[in-house]
Amino acid sequence: MVNLCNIDGVITQEPAGRVPVSDRGFLFGDSVYEVIRVHDGTPLFWDEHWSRLSRSAAGLMMALDVDEHVIARRIHETVTAADHGDSYVRVVVTRGVGDAPNIDLAYANSPQTWVILVRPLELAAGKPVHLRIVERVRNDRRALDPAVKSGNYLNNVLALAEARSQGATDCVMLNTDGAVTEASTANLFALRQGAWCTPPLGAGILAGITRRAILDLLAEDGQRVCEHPLTREDLMAADELFLCSTLRDISPVSHLDGRPMNSSSRTASLSHLFTEHLRRQRTERDMPRWRELLDGSR
Repeated sequence: MVNLCNIDGVITQEPAGRVPVSDRGFLFGDSVYEVIRVHDGTPLFWDEHWSRLSRSAAGLMMALDVDEHVIARRIHETVTAADHGDSYVRVVVTRGVGDAPNIDLAYANSPQTWVILVRPLELAAGKPVHLRIVERVRNDRRALDPAVKSGNYLNNVLALAEARSQGATDCVMLNTDGAVTEASTANLFALRQGAWCTPPLGAGILAGITRRAILDLLAEDGQRVCEHPLTREDLMAADELFLCSTLRDISPVSHLDGRPMNSSSRTASLSHLFTEHLRRQRTERDMPRWRELLDGSR
């Protein structure tokens, strides 16, 4: 059992994987990516991940140059060869090798570089989070839109480093108006006056696939839910907080800015509900859809 990668259709062991130094993903962070969970060979929420990858690429003026069926086949072959069982899959698309180390798109005349990483799945679901609100780093939609899942993650890298330097395990970033946006690699929900609230997309956040699934699940379950701007004070006054993402599902926030949070009983109940939702999702939708994709690529 080894960690494998697939570079432009060629499978190799991860330490031997190489991209040229003139690749624009390496030189300029000129890339987009998705992280996908694969259970027993079936990716969860594949359609949503592929759609977001396409939107992210369009946000960088980079139309994807490889067909969805081809990428599905590459993922399937790499996951099968790695034989991890449940797998972490990262799909990275760069604008490719440039004619010169110049940011001008006129120098980007090569095919895109497609990298697929496959590792054993390690979930952080349910692990309590010590959260800190960071001030120095801010999300700004007028710069690189946080809705684009690009390879440029310096804002998040610096925000997490600032939080960890103060004893936290994750961070919450604010936008230029001082409103709450998201954590380093996760969306955030707050329980306020009996309703689950999460920042709207317009606040400057990534349209998280797990976030969307939780919003739909809460509505279906008859729980009060809203997408509404949140402030630092709202988080401090919240009854419960949790983070959500592809690799953590739902993780309760146990501390905020060093202060213990209240009981996370509602978060725990929601986590059990979401686990069952994922099981149904995989059985009823993801497995048939994945078979259809693979059959269509032959």
